[in-house]
Amino acid sequence: MLISELDTTISLATDTTRPPRHYLPEEFYVTDWASLEPFFQELQTRALPAAATLEQWLLDRSELEAVLSEDLAWRYIRMTCDTQDESRAESFQFFVQEIEPLVAPYDHALNEKLLAAPSLNELDDARYGVFLRSVRRASEIYREENIPLKTEISTKQQQYAATVGAMTVSLDGEEMTLPRAADRLKSLSRLVREQAWRAIQARRLQDSKPLDQLFTELVQLRHQVALNAGFANFRDYMFAALGRFDYTPEDTFNFHAAIRATVVPLIDEFDEARRKDLSLSDLRPWDLDVDPSGQQPLRPFQTGAELLEKTIAVFQRLDPFLGQCLSTMRQMGHLDLE
Repeated sequence: MLISELDTTISLATDTTRPPRHYLPEEFYVTDWASLEPFFQELQTRALPAAATLEQWLLDRSELEAVLSEDLAWRYIRMTCDTQDESRAESFQFFVQEIEPLVAPYDHALNEKLLAAPSLNELDDARYGVFLRSVRRASEIYREENIPLKTEISTKQQQYAATVGAMTVSLDGEEMTLPRAADRLKSLSRLVREQAWRAIQARRLQDSKPLDQLFTELVQLRHQVALNAGFANFRDYMFAALGRFDYTPEDTFNFHAAIRATVVPLIDEFDEARRKDLSLSDLRPWDLDVDPSGQQPLRPFQTGAELLEKTIAVFQRLDPFLGQCLSTMRQMGHLDLE
């Protein structure tokens, strides 16, 4: 790479300015539906006499959707970073309960407007073909009666995340998250591993009833969404909703069968070799992460800050652009590693 090209690449990695908006005001933020709806109304009523105007309409709609998507993503990220902060949970719930249900009918109406545009066939199929295929499918499976069901689903998913995110265990007098406790499953001491595993499972079992109830309710809601859209089950509905055009449920069943016939026996062989290497009569769940050769678990870092510093150094050696990107993310406060 030439020095000038490298300088240009690095400058892209260090530039923290947001790309300029062309449709929404630069300082627009999602605060309520009243300030958001006029943009949907304008897109819905705009005339689309030619391919050029249709493409500009698509760009404007894309910008609006990007702003909404990023706003929701940040609300979710902030909520999951601190599941005990009620204001963050309320911010996420506001979007899910007050914004998304009102966006959905407009989203469908805009899809219908696009598919009915006189100049639709003038769009470059190589550029828009896959996108339009997804739009047609989304239009086909849209049902207004599913809007409140999807709102309820999102709310219950948030409840699940909050419940799981709040789980901690106490080991050796120290309170820690389940992922951190799981690190002890790599210990060479079988007693330490078993204690950690049992503590983790006991903590999960403590919330088994509310989690089981959430699961039951989500299954019922998702099944109803599928039935409303004309599908026999949620699996078939999601194949359509996720745009899985190139393979079918039957293909996945065949793939599962191939794994069962080929991979599972291989894993059984690996587990038996592990049992012998560890000189155990029986292999238990807390024996699956320890190094069977007896090596101490690697401890490449002790803190989130140390992890970040070392990762930046590795990325820098791979490609200065990657290292600078991570440094920029740190500068912007976009990393939560503790």
